[in-house]
Amino acid sequence: MKVLFLAHRIPFPPNKGDKIRSFNVLRYLAARHEVHVGCLVDDDADLRYVPKLRELARDVSFGRIHPRLGRIAALPGMLRSRALSVSYFHSGNLQQWVDEVLSTQGIEAIFCSCSPMAEYLFQSRFPEKVASAVRVMDLIDVDSEKWRQYAATRPAWAAWIYRYEARCLALYESRIVRSFDRVLVVSEAEKGQIPRELQLPSVRSMPNGVDLEYFSPSHAGRFPAVEPLLVFTGVMDYWPNVDGVQWFVEKIFPRIRERVPDVRLLIVGNRPTAQVRKLATTPGVTVTGFVEDVRDYVGAAEVCVVPLRIARGIQNKLLEAMAMGKAVVSTPEAFEGLRAEAGRDVLVAPDEAAFAEATIQLLGDKQRAAAIGRNARVCVERHYAWESNLGALDDLIRPDTAKPTESKWAT
Repeated sequence: MKVLFLAHRIPFPPNKGDKIRSFNVLRYLAARHEVHVGCLVDDDADLRYVPKLRELARDVSFGRIHPRLGRIAALPGMLRSRALSVSYFHSGNLQQWVDEVLSTQGIEAIFCSCSPMAEYLFQSRFPEKVASAVRVMDLIDVDSEKWRQYAATRPAWAAWIYRYEARCLALYESRIVRSFDRVLVVSEAEKGQIPRELQLPSVRSMPNGVDLEYFSPSHAGRFPAVEPLLVFTGVMDYWPNVDGVQWFVEKIFPRIRERVPDVRLLIVGNRPTAQVRKLATTPGVTVTGFVEDVRDYVGAAEVCVVPLRIARGIQNKLLEAMAMGKAVVSTPEAFEGLRAEAGRDVLVAPDEAAFAEATIQLLGDKQRAAAIGRNARVCVERHYAWESNLGALDDLIRPDTAKPTESKWAT
């Protein structure tokens, strides 16, 4: 089949959240079909990865986004109650390329990664070409709910913009559900965030996966760890990560150090904000910034912590630590949607005291920590192998199976 694949960020390298999922979907489709890739680039450093995509795809085009200018350019859309993220990720140049591909290449299926990419179909000059193709939207997470969560945690002067985005994006997601032949989310829990009236047969969950060979318990880590070591990983300018690690350092880590004075915490991830860098002044805390191989740090950890209070979908950082056979302590928010058993595969702690106590127990009981790590590895082998989870795509993009009568192209 000829497939048009659209992603709101360049799907390489697979080093964070949505890019991990979009890359693995693209790789799976490209091994079986002729794929034309359109994506957005908002970081000059990512341009060096375009040749990697061209190794996979028949054709690759990208639109450039300049983050500061893009935010300003998105503001006029508010006069039309348009979601800011939809405006931000729309590129005129990429729209022209999409229309050219639709008009000339005989596209049979369209796969969109993340809701803003629907706009390239809604604004296409060739709606009949769009209507004739199988349309699959991978929402991944229900982003309107994420923005609603943001609004609840931000100062009043900023919360209104998050409430605006949550409201407008919810309407946009509703249009997507009614217009696309298939709509995917990352878990059944995330599917439950979609309003009941939109729970159509076309909406399905397709779990994330993890590279089980790359994230392996055999990678012990090259970081020299003498003291008991806790590790948190994530892109450190992403607000839920910033909020979670601040909460951990300020409220939970002191409780742990009272009982385990020599414990250390490594905050591992690219682009740490000033708030995150300041945490390095706390005794026992190190902020690494960018690292070449996160496995060197996860592999050295005695316990991995996932203290997220704002979370959507399935946390890749959690899957990766589990795949490496590490004992993990998580909040309920980060654990939600995971096909795992709390207390056996992951320890789940609902508050500061419980999180500190669970971590202290694992640091003091290496046998229990090792047993939880083994269970975690078995869990991801059973439920989160990419190849088996992505197998659902074979039927989803077939014209004879992917056209439910409830779905109608809404222009």
